[in-house]
Amino acid sequence: MKNWKERANNFFVGFLTGLIFPGIVYVFYWLFTNHQLSFPVRFTHYLINGYMLSNVIKICGLGNLLIFYLGLNQELDRFNKGVITSIIIYIGLVAYVTYYLEPTYL
Repeated sequence: MKNWKERANNFFVGFLTGLIFPGIVYVFYWLFTNHQLSFPVRFTHYLINGYMLSNVIKICGLGNLLIFYLGLNQELDRFNKGVITSIIIYIGLVAYVTYYLEPTYL
């Protein structure tokens, strides 16, 4: 029978955790800052119009550092590979939002 470390030390578990956790941080960011706006449509439009969406996504992606650190302490190498892969996807998302959704200052 596998213990929790052997079950968690999986690439796909780390990948899914790395993709889902920043979304959870996004919900908490909304709850603590602008909970009067409806979620997610009006809140996301508010962030896009205020040129802040890419910055909020970066902040939410920082939550993956906590997950990576916990995996590093528990020596979950395959789990951390999945987390790093999800971070690369978030880097692509930040680039897309920065260059295509948020207008440039001219």
